[in-house]
Amino acid sequence: MKTGQHVKMVFLDIDGTLYVNGEIVPRSAAAVAELLKSNIPVAVCTGRSVIHAQHIQEALHIPYGIYFNGGLVKAGNRELFAMPFDVDVVTGILKKARERNIFTIVHTHDHALSLEPLPDEYLPVLASYDFPPISYEPTLADRVQDIGVFQINAFMTHEWDAIFEQEFPACYIYRWHEQAVDFQRRKSDKSIGALRLLEYLGISPEEAVHIGDGGNDIGMFRTLGYSYAMGNATDDVKEVAKCVTSSAISGGVADALADLGLV
Repeated sequence: MKTGQHVKMVFLDIDGTLYVNGEIVPRSAAAVAELLKSNIPVAVCTGRSVIHAQHIQEALHIPYGIYFNGGLVKAGNRELFAMPFDVDVVTGILKKARERNIFTIVHTHDHALSLEPLPDEYLPVLASYDFPPISYEPTLADRVQDIGVFQINAFMTHEWDAIFEQEFPACYIYRWHEQAVDFQRRKSDKSIGALRLLEYLGISPEEAVHIGDGGNDIGMFRTLGYSYAMGNATDDVKEVAKCVTSSAISGGVADALADLGLV
């Protein structure tokens, strides 16, 4: 394609894009380093929390971050945008989950908390997704009004998805494992956070590219001037992206950036 002269900002998904099988893909890491040497702004754009993404950002020296699928935007330590859940939604979800013996994890700006001790049966799931340490906070439900909650993980099977979405129309459920989902704000989308960051940097959406592999990347593909779906993405995701690159594990990020003429 060789149109890199028009691209002034690069957004990168983490899981299934930069990060595979618990490791940053070496070819993609090298490509990110080249971008940064060229003074092209780079941001991670992820459903992860800040603490869940931080070690990857630090390893790659990426200064900007969009977290919780657009719910929080940071430039270094500076918070540019935050859209936490309404308190009544959080308390309602936690109450219903406890009644149904569904284990939940609450993500604030800088902590992952749970009302109950972490069941051993979920340890392999959390380990496979490189989760941060989870603090057991039995009084959490009484303190929700004092903290911003950006995401709730719930360990539940598929039959609960539609029930919770009907009970909490302000949320949508993003399933990332056969045993686990994220509760997200209905109006949240990675592209909302990306537009805030682009405005801050004085860059137009037409001058930015996003590279990702999941359903939560589709909003970015539709919003930005350039987009690449990973080769490991599902067909419905590939159909929305403007281009398709190779698989994450083979360095699809590097191949996409080379296709743009950026590295």
